[in-house]
Amino acid sequence: MELCIDTSTRYASVGISKEGRIVAELAWRSERNHSVELAPAMRRVMEHAGVQMEDLTAVFAAVGPGGFSALRVGLSVAKSLAMARGLPLVGINTLDIEAVPFRGLGGVLATVIGAGRSKVYLGTYDGPASHEGDYRVVERERLEEALCEGTIVCGEEAGAVRNLVGTGVSVIETPPPTRTASALAKLAYERLRLGETDDPDTLQPIYMHSAQFEKAKQARERRKK
Repeated sequence: MELCIDTSTRYASVGISKEGRIVAELAWRSERNHSVELAPAMRRVMEHAGVQMEDLTAVFAAVGPGGFSALRVGLSVAKSLAMARGLPLVGINTLDIEAVPFRGLGGVLATVIGAGRSKVYLGTYDGPASHEGDYRVVERERLEEALCEGTIVCGEEAGAVRNLVGTGVSVIETPPPTRTASALAKLAYERLRLGETDDPDTLQPIYMHSAQFEKAKQARERRKK
């Protein structure tokens, strides 16, 4: 059984999965209280699934991009649990999680998450077989330039950028939360099955700095080889 944790933004989720298939999950909107809300949410979802800590075989966590404090809470818990119990840890880019429900639409898909008032985190995916995106931080006023015609835009910030993407680009707005623990479980288990795990000592959250996005790109390219 795997524990899934995503506290990337104000919308958080936890879940229990078995071989990547969700057994129980809980999502909520946090008012900057992730540190207070996460532990009770984990207990609730584990009780619902009938799972004890001793039953866990892996920990899956969203690593961002997202809010500084929000990300640190979830990833710190995931890393601590993995180290304390000797469990494999798999970190997944939050933009990739946003893309999961729409991967079958074909064409170019773009996911967006807010990065403050003037910027967005952008992930682009070339076709349904692309599980990992090309990640960038883009000024909102330049978002139209970053998207090619025919792109489908989704994600937590999709509604807020509808008027910034220009013609020829479709926007899919879904009610929050736009990410689910089931999507995280699906992606993370794919990596776990391939033996692609992360070191709890070195895994870091992704924030706005371009250097961190470059590291995420490099990790993606290594996994493609």
